[in-house]
Amino acid sequence: MVKVLPSSRAVNEGTGVDQASHNLKRCYVAERELMRTLAAWFVDTSQWDLKRQLANDMWQTSRHADMLRTRILELRYPRRDVDKKYDADVLAWTGEFARAANTEEFVAGIYGAVLPELVRAYSDYLDQTDDLDDAPTVYILRHIISDKQAQIERMQKLASEIAPTLFGANHGWTIYLSDYVTIIGGVSGDGEKVEKPTSQANRPAYAIQRQVNRDARWRSTLFHLPHENKYDVEGRQAWQRIEKLDKRVAMQVWSAISHFNEIWAAEVVAASMWDFANETWEFYLDLARWAWDETRHSTMGYRALQGWGWDVPDLIPWGNAMYNAMGPMPPIQRLALLYFYEEGLLRAGTKQIEIKILESAQDDGSVQDMDFDWADEAIHVSYGFRWLRHLLGDDSAGKEELKRLTDEARAIHAKFVADHKDDPEAKLAPYFNRLHDIIAQMIHDIPDDGLDIQWAPVVADEEVLKAL
Repeated sequence: MVKVLPSSRAVNEGTGVDQASHNLKRCYVAERELMRTLAAWFVDTSQWDLKRQLANDMWQTSRHADMLRTRILELRYPRRDVDKKYDADVLAWTGEFARAANTEEFVAGIYGAVLPELVRAYSDYLDQTDDLDDAPTVYILRHIISDKQAQIERMQKLASEIAPTLFGANHGWTIYLSDYVTIIGGVSGDGEKVEKPTSQANRPAYAIQRQVNRDARWRSTLFHLPHENKYDVEGRQAWQRIEKLDKRVAMQVWSAISHFNEIWAAEVVAASMWDFANETWEFYLDLARWAWDETRHSTMGYRALQGWGWDVPDLIPWGNAMYNAMGPMPPIQRLALLYFYEEGLLRAGTKQIEIKILESAQDDGSVQDMDFDWADEAIHVSYGFRWLRHLLGDDSAGKEELKRLTDEARAIHAKFVADHKDDPEAKLAPYFNRLHDIIAQMIHDIPDDGLDIQWAPVVADEEVLKAL
């Protein structure tokens, strides 16, 4: 026998560092795979309002996963095995997320089952842990819970407007995902495991689509501005009527339509998050931000168009040619082509010129949108440089391969345009002719500041510029 003082306090069982890091790692894996699945279904979702929320929640989920990952590394320091030996049970559960039959079922499952299960796991953790010893985790989980509850509430409100039966209590897919988590003892693994549910088992593996559709409220459109299809002479002539009103007016409209259509860039990046299944964590973290930024830019354009009081689905082309031309490419080639576009914009100083024209138009909203867009795009170029170098190698062979991939991708895109140049969906004149008449009735005089700037868009095929 030895003599000691009584314990200074009682503690809950299983709340030490080892158990905490084990539980949080399971949660990190769940968030990581949820992020990738949200990215994939963002691509495969056409409804505009759902699409935007999936992008927002995908980015927030990337932040949740990153905070959990960082905390696990703190708890396990100096161990660095957070991205090794993922729990097979958690992977089995998260592997079901993407197997939904359609967007409605996917949304019902994620927001009706998966997010509530994560909130429950985090709340249970907070109930058990020591608020002082584990204060950093407490802070993190409280913020994650707040985000996820807000995500659920936003989606439920949205669903009540566009799909009132989406969150029905008897939705089979939601029940299946909720039941499934019980077989792994809950997200944290602390519960008793039970028999695996079989009601929805054995669905085929999910495969992200290589062609996208736009919201049914918009007419099917391939292109959105005249430089995309050099064969559309009538479309170019219709656009030039808008230019003749004033180059400032043309820049305002061009900027808004271009921004709105940046959704293709978000889709390219988000698809890569799914296609690259075993990359380093920082790769996914950067791409999640990239895809969310491009969705924000698309929303900037949508907001500007609505700000002018326009019926966007009726008046504005929302194209799918960019993604559909690139969709069948290997994911690294898609990233290479996107990097080519974005780096070219910065190198040419295009954003700075566009901002000067918008400032001359005294369009404060569009100036601010473009200024933040410029800040984002500079970051995206750094992402592209970093991760293409990572994927291809930082040597002469890697640079040669990047050029080969880009040149080949540009040729594929040019062929896509040529193959579809005469499609009814390729014609932009009906849009721009209607827009011209509406714009002509709205424009007003401002003092002439003597603006003297030449501007042309940066495009994949420089020969297009010669035709404009």
